[in-house]
Amino acid sequence: MIKLFHVISDTNIGGAGTLLLNYLANADRQRFAITVVLPRGSALVPRITAMGIPVIETEHGHDRSRERGAAAEFRRIFRAERPDIVHTHSSFSAKLAAWQVGIGVRIYTRHSVFPPPKKLTTFPGRQISGLVNNTLSTHIIAVAQAAADNLTDTGVGPRKIRVIVNGVEPMTPPTADARRALRASLGWGDEHFVVGMSARLEEVKGHRYFLDAAASLAAQDDKMRFLIIGTGACEAELRAQAERLGIADRVCFAGFVTGVADYVGSMDLIVNCSFGTEATSLALAEAMSLSRPIVATTYGGNPYMVEDGVNGYLVPIKDAPALAEAILRVRRDTEQYTALCEGAYSRYIERFTAAAMTRQMEALYTEALGENAAHTKSK
Repeated sequence: MIKLFHVISDTNIGGAGTLLLNYLANADRQRFAITVVLPRGSALVPRITAMGIPVIETEHGHDRSRERGAAAEFRRIFRAERPDIVHTHSSFSAKLAAWQVGIGVRIYTRHSVFPPPKKLTTFPGRQISGLVNNTLSTHIIAVAQAAADNLTDTGVGPRKIRVIVNGVEPMTPPTADARRALRASLGWGDEHFVVGMSARLEEVKGHRYFLDAAASLAAQDDKMRFLIIGTGACEAELRAQAERLGIADRVCFAGFVTGVADYVGSMDLIVNCSFGTEATSLALAEAMSLSRPIVATTYGGNPYMVEDGVNGYLVPIKDAPALAEAILRVRRDTEQYTALCEGAYSRYIERFTAAAMTRQMEALYTEALGENAAHTKSK
């Protein structure tokens, strides 16, 4: 069997952790003997061990890509275990250690999209960054074309990159009674049109533009309601904004929720307002599995996920009026709304299932092992 190690630095379950869990749930465990290396006490540990997958917990790397002593700890693990493939997620120390130990296949996933600083796109920073990434990783997975563009902009060779978009397990839709009960708990009924966001309450996620759009929409349609799932540093500021706009009675800040499918299933439309970091949004993919249409900004990987008039609409970043106009367009055209719902589910099945992502990742593993074997033989 092929000995495959995944290394992740997350202590909580974020986007990278969810992607890893989705892969593990669909992995070919007849071909791959998988071990996950992650920080001691990570919230991922019980989820992974429940799948029957071995875990190695480390003393270093708690939400840190690099840390003094981490590379040495990873070197000890890799020398003792001798994996055929090391696949890292947000752990520079593990990438470095795998190269130092001589692991033949070293794969790294770039999970985020953000404008790289000028020092990494110009001489000599670009050359140094490219040298480091091209040396430490034999292959790099970008979870969106925009992430691949970030990598090439900072000197990574395009042949080294494979775009494999995030895949998610389908959500189980709530029953009509469960949907009605959840809405009732929020003070809403079947007659309301609920527009939602599911994202960390951080500046780059663009919630304030969502609330500005919500104020405009509420003035035009008294049946509109707005649901925000998530927690973060901007929560107090956003609550104050809703009060200032006079829409606090129309907006629910649900915080962290465990039954996400019920909340997303209670929405009629989901919105993504990101302008600073977004690859392939797991929240949008999950909503599409529930046949929910999308209005999203043109940032990052969103244009790959949303096609105007097929499963939703795209709008410019930081443009509350355009956002409100697109939402109202979906709201007012019942026939088009039905078509967008169908388009959302079709696109999910075509592009964003966890099974499809897993097949592509394992095809890359096989290809990379073949390349490494050929390279070793030629020496």
